[in-house]
Amino acid sequence: MASTAPQPETPGALSPKSDIAVIGAGIAGLTCALRLSQRGYRVTLYEKDKMLGGNLSSVLHKELYHDVYTHLFCDWYVNFWSILENDLKIGRDEAFEPRLGVKLLDLINGQQQRTGKAPGYVDLKNPTSLKNILENLKSGALPPPDMFLVGFTMLDLASQPFRRSVTLEQQTVNGFLYSRPYATQDCADLHNTILNEIWSISSNDTSAAAYKDFIKHSLGSSAPPFAWLLRGSLEERLIAPWKERLGPNCLIKSGVAVTGLEIGDDNKVHLTLGDHAKVTHDNAVLAVPAPELAKLVVTGGGKPGDTTRCVVERLPQLSELQRLRTANILVVTVVFKERLKDIPPEHVGLSGSRGYLTFIDISQLWTNLNGKEQPTVLILAASDANDYPASRDEEWAHLMLEEFARYLPVVKPGSHWGDPHSNIDYCNSFAQNNRNHTLFLNDMNSEHLVVEPAYAELPSVFFAGDFCLNEVKMATVEAAVLSGLHAARAVQTRVEGKTDIVIEQSVMPSSGEFAAAKLLLLPLAYGAMAWSAVNAAMRDLSDGRVDTPEEILTPGTTLALLPLRFAADWVKSLENLAIAVFSSTGEPGSLGAAAQEGLRAAAKGVLAASPHLTSDKSSKPRDLSSLLTDIFRAINAGASEASTARARTGQASPSAPPSTGGLLRGSGRYRPRSNYVRRHRAKP
Repeated sequence: MASTAPQPETPGALSPKSDIAVIGAGIAGLTCALRLSQRGYRVTLYEKDKMLGGNLSSVLHKELYHDVYTHLFCDWYVNFWSILENDLKIGRDEAFEPRLGVKLLDLINGQQQRTGKAPGYVDLKNPTSLKNILENLKSGALPPPDMFLVGFTMLDLASQPFRRSVTLEQQTVNGFLYSRPYATQDCADLHNTILNEIWSISSNDTSAAAYKDFIKHSLGSSAPPFAWLLRGSLEERLIAPWKERLGPNCLIKSGVAVTGLEIGDDNKVHLTLGDHAKVTHDNAVLAVPAPELAKLVVTGGGKPGDTTRCVVERLPQLSELQRLRTANILVVTVVFKERLKDIPPEHVGLSGSRGYLTFIDISQLWTNLNGKEQPTVLILAASDANDYPASRDEEWAHLMLEEFARYLPVVKPGSHWGDPHSNIDYCNSFAQNNRNHTLFLNDMNSEHLVVEPAYAELPSVFFAGDFCLNEVKMATVEAAVLSGLHAARAVQTRVEGKTDIVIEQSVMPSSGEFAAAKLLLLPLAYGAMAWSAVNAAMRDLSDGRVDTPEEILTPGTTLALLPLRFAADWVKSLENLAIAVFSSTGEPGSLGAAAQEGLRAAAKGVLAASPHLTSDKSSKPRDLSSLLTDIFRAINAGASEASTARARTGQASPSAPPSTGGLLRGSGRYRPRSNYVRRHRAKP
């Protein structure tokens, strides 16, 4: 739960190390700068763009601020909401509008507009209540059994005790779904659509462990709204108040790029700016995107006689940052000449569209655009920029509009960008390729490149960004805020030896509760799988389809294997529940930790007794006192190891190894229609 008390603003103890450079004014850098400036640190905030905010920034065009991206602020972003309400004094109900979920629209239901009917939008709500679950099952997004399995796979993933250090447990979301004996192709396709439309990364790239952490937070949210939308531009409603709140202790240098960074023998940080000017600071927080950080850590040093060193000379492992991947989302603000009918206020994903298109009507959301005579203003986004290759922004933007018009015939883009016969006001519409505002991708490679907020080898350099170590792990606004808080805490601890910067903890079910819920619903999941198999068989018969690719299971084979698969899954789920219940939680006196200590100590004792009990009968029997002494020592050692392990950062227990099997063919409703299938996304 978010604290209702504002963060203290008493200045920190000024010292020779109270001068801090924060490089990057995205949400992570702004968070770090806010907390440090509140405590009396002299902060210099560098931002290469004229506007602050990074991926939460806006661009001014034709007297209208155009957000780089339209963000959904999830209800469980406890640290973001704490800063917003307690530090910025912004009321959530006043500045934001709640949303219970999102909508989907496929090509067939969208084409209903041609016959005068309203498009058949499908509602998907966050499955945190029985009502929402039942409404999702009846939504028509998928047949009820497959829709149930979509939610069940999320629950199953949340219950999995992944260990990121074990090779066989480093799975993509697709790999995880393929290992689930009950999963269907329709279920996998919808997950892939969700991941592409929200995070611009396909399920065959996304780390299952990272997605699991996001799901745990989402399913743990008890509030009715799934997320909140800002009732205006990010610049006017969020970034400007944040900038004002930074106060006199923070010197903001926008439009100033940092192109080089070196560390002196005295650990002072020497920066090279875009105009080749040199400045020196006692400490620096690097809160820039992953590609820029990868370049920054290798600049400078290396020459004979140099008294400064680049970052990777101090910490060579950071050279691996160049492996982190990002992607840009194409965004078009579409201003129409008229008010369009049948446009909902929620985010809408176009199922199977080229580039995974989404749109939202901001003329129904932004208070300065909301009015009866106000024409419709839509934000249209393509998560896969590779699907719209063009040299000029107007070319790819018009291609997106043509694809959009296939789903909503009321949109008439004309033959080219600027066509006067279109119902689009091209003079006021605006296209953004966002190549300078890329999003971090939580792919499998990123699992091994987690950046800590601070390192002993770099006493004056700290790190922030949604790709850095944080409790959420999936790239979100909350992850960026958390990384900024961790960096600020690290700076204060390094300077003062302690910190009073508070990090709010999300309240969500434990792994044991997720595992118990999965075990309880497991029979329903296999019942849904059987129902889905029967549906697939009926669909194949009606289509006259008798041939089946080798990699796809037939409905008959699926039904025959269900009892065995259920039995194996039930046993493994029971084991995972036991692991979750008896695993060390790091909390002194917890039942799980105590039980685990007892079991470990008992096991040590049995192992110690084994040589005595299995000794050669012909040899001299070992006396009872020697046996008891060895057992006692082993039990003590086991208890000591358990306490030490509990004090260290806990590691999750192993998950189920992938089982053999395949997926039913499915309806293909959420599969892209284009021939292009993305396997890997290149850096933009």
